Amino acid sequence: MSMQEINIYFEKIEKNILQSSDIPLILKVLRQDAKNGLIELSKDDIHLFQVYMFFFQQLELAKNSASSDVHAGDWRQTVDDLSLLKQVMDEMEKRKIVTTVSWNAGGMAIFDIPDEIIYKNHFYYMLLAHLNKIYGRK
Repeated sequence: MSMQEINIYFEKIEKNILQSSDIPLILKVLRQDAKNGLIELSKDDIHLFQVYMFFFQQLELAKNSASSDVHAGDWRQTVDDLSLLKQVMDEMEKRKIVTTVSWNAGGMAIFDIPDEIIYKNHFYYMLLAHLNKIYGRK
């Protein structure tokens, strides 16, 4: 049953309608599928999905569609692995997907999004590629 459930999120990605609030639901499905022995799910996978959620939340903030508990640059409530967040941020800065990156000792990662469409497409691609890898799809 849960294998079919993940297809909902594949469709949302393909239709360009996935939101940050979908990420915890994806993680729930992934954990269930892993528990049922259908997929392999590592702690690194979980941490990367947290990073995706943070970046989706920041896009929603830029578009004024984020929930009220999301704050600009505040990764502490979402991301457990700061080094992974920094690694993804560095890669995005090199590709100019984000600019003017600034790290604040208080737990903030501030950056500019020069092109929201490129930014969103980047994360849709990363999320889709990661899900395809986990589920052995091409």
